[in-house]
Amino acid sequence: MQFLFHIDVLAARLREPETLDGLWAACKAGTVSGWILSSVVSSLSERLSADSNGASLRPALQQAIACLSISPVTAKELRDGLGAPEGMETALAVACARALNLDGVVTLDPKPFKDAGVPAFNPKQAEALLKSGKPADSAPLLDVGASYPKIMEAVESSMAPVVRSGKFILGAPVENLEEAVARYCDSKFAVGVSSGTDALLISLMAAGIKPGDEVITTPYTFFATAGSIVRAGARPVFVDIDPVTFNIDPARIEEKLTANTRALMPVHLYGQSADMEPIQDLARKNNLIVIEDAAQAIGSACNGKKAGGMGDFGCFSFFPTKNLGGFGDGGMVTVQSEENWDRLKVLRNHGSQPKYFHKTVGGNFRLDALQAAVVLAKLPFLDGWIESRRQNAALYNKLFSDAGLNNRVHTPKEIFAPHTYNQFVIRVGDHRDALRKYLQERQVATEIYYPLSMHMQECFSELGYREGDFPEAEKAAKETIALPVYPELTEQQIEYVVDGVRRFFEISA
Repeated sequence: MQFLFHIDVLAARLREPETLDGLWAACKAGTVSGWILSSVVSSLSERLSADSNGASLRPALQQAIACLSISPVTAKELRDGLGAPEGMETALAVACARALNLDGVVTLDPKPFKDAGVPAFNPKQAEALLKSGKPADSAPLLDVGASYPKIMEAVESSMAPVVRSGKFILGAPVENLEEAVARYCDSKFAVGVSSGTDALLISLMAAGIKPGDEVITTPYTFFATAGSIVRAGARPVFVDIDPVTFNIDPARIEEKLTANTRALMPVHLYGQSADMEPIQDLARKNNLIVIEDAAQAIGSACNGKKAGGMGDFGCFSFFPTKNLGGFGDGGMVTVQSEENWDRLKVLRNHGSQPKYFHKTVGGNFRLDALQAAVVLAKLPFLDGWIESRRQNAALYNKLFSDAGLNNRVHTPKEIFAPHTYNQFVIRVGDHRDALRKYLQERQVATEIYYPLSMHMQECFSELGYREGDFPEAEKAAKETIALPVYPELTEQQIEYVVDGVRRFFEISA
């Protein structure tokens, strides 16, 4: 739970530590996210300066701030607060609680906040709420903003120097992120680009893929995988998937090789790595380029090797809903070759080297400095978010098993650890659409990734594929559904989702 501590209750705690005893322990333990306004810090400091006991209380203030997050106050909020009838500090607290969507304000006087439509509790009420927990009556598929209170200080501190500098294209923020992502993915180099889709396209360009070439990939993926191959002028050649991992089946690749095959593009779908060792062996034997589509899988691995660090190119997306997302579009390409690194840097800037001189045609694939600053600030949180997703997945598995649903609900199997659960996708056979409708009525959001395989898309009809060509991909498209799994999802919400699935199958029996 997340609470904003108002100035009155903080002042009381400095003099009587037991005022917030239970909540403070929860903040220190991390089970509660506690917030204060930046304006409160200076106000309390001034109060202490005017107090004869101020010097003795100052260490207590420093300790208090150490386990709380600080919400900055904007200039507009300050101006609005000056004229607020309820007083500036109350008005600012109301604005903060609303902006951050907190569970409430902890204060000695809840009435002004309740009058303003903001949940407010005195310390005893807040402790009681914490002990009882909030029953779940809904579960969104994603809640991108849920993580923001925890990362706000880091993100805004990272963004501020960029805004103040006025330098928004490439530069130090992008270079710093490139170095950090390369280290994280066990790669030698990385190049920031404008999106995950552009990461795929620029990798194909850097690899020299041209019209007439063939690139082998999976038909069960997001459109950008196959779309980028076509945009590069090449032909996507599809290979059916493994029914357990939903990733390309390596055993089926060799039969699709021709004299025109230039590259293999495996996808690490849903956060689990494809089976890369046989793919790499095949590539070495046939002198093929390997481009990993790791848009959904930063942090995943195959036999101890990180996604993005196994092929010639590793392509990542920083779309906001990814495990590591920015505040808009952004992407990254990891490489092991300095030659490819140099080529990518030229291609992302219209093929210009030096400026205004072009030996090749590139594109505008540059990563914005602001997006780089955001992603760089969020990167230290990534492993914790992945672990939370893995814990949520484990709880789903346990609850489905306890409910006796293992024969009806087939949950993801972790073949290559760690599975990072960018999505938690289950198979439910021909009950999929009815289950989705039932869960929607219970305010449980779901999604279908993906309802139509690439070989069945109208825009790829000229490739000549037909229904039945890739039965495992087609079956997955008809039977799978994604459940909420984001890190901030509560245990109560997961129980609510599983209970909804259980009730559905009871009704359907």
